[in-house]
Amino acid sequence: MMRIKLAFLILSLCYWSQVRAQANDSLQIADTTTHVDVAAKTYAQKCAGCHTVGGGKLTGPDLLPTRAWPKSELATKVKLMEPRVGPLTQDDINQFVDLLQDARAQERIHVAQELASRAVAATLAPASESAGQKLFEGTTRLANGGIACITCHRAGGQGGSLGPDLTALHTRMGKIAMISAIQQTQFLVMSGTYKNQPITAQEAVHLAEYLSNPEQMPTASMEDHAPILGASLGAISLLVVVGLYRKRSRNSFPRQRGIA
Repeated sequence: MMRIKLAFLILSLCYWSQVRAQANDSLQIADTTTHVDVAAKTYAQKCAGCHTVGGGKLTGPDLLPTRAWPKSELATKVKLMEPRVGPLTQDDINQFVDLLQDARAQERIHVAQELASRAVAATLAPASESAGQKLFEGTTRLANGGIACITCHRAGGQGGSLGPDLTALHTRMGKIAMISAIQQTQFLVMSGTYKNQPITAQEAVHLAEYLSNPEQMPTASMEDHAPILGASLGAISLLVVVGLYRKRSRNSFPRQRGIA
């Protein structure tokens, strides 16, 4: 009888030790998710659409090699990004430098992107692959009147060739980075096209969901190419006209010396 009681006591102690350990783990997870990593959060919002840290080149170079740069040199390069990401204080620059040269940079950015994903999910309708496909193909018009993505981009077997093929984009960029890139693209042509007709956050979420599932993308047929080719030629013509207009506008004003 004494042995049975002793065995029961040992099992009880083991059980409550495990419960306590799980509780402590939960508290640690809560602490990491409530802590705001400002540098990683800002990177996820402003930089992840163009740059990875160890994930390969996007529209901008992979920033992993900057880990070995002198801090002063990296700080100078970060400062040069102001025209694209907005004003940066010295504290902002220092935080970016510390982030990029941290051995845990990828992990920190991943956590920031996951938290951003949850925040987006809490304020918008759930991401819809079918809604994203309709927006991409132009079956559903973009809310602010921008041109359909398929005019310039290919996804699966369909699309234009003016911009890069997006079929394998999901292998190089997570959904949050995709959403950021869709809304704040750094491609010169797209930034000019959507500056006054921005893609909404909800549309970006749907488009990112569609681009994350290439196995559901349609294949091409000869009939599919005709309307896409016409739209692409129309887009090219528009860009040519805009370019000529800008060139003519610049030539209408005499260039002053001493002004860059």
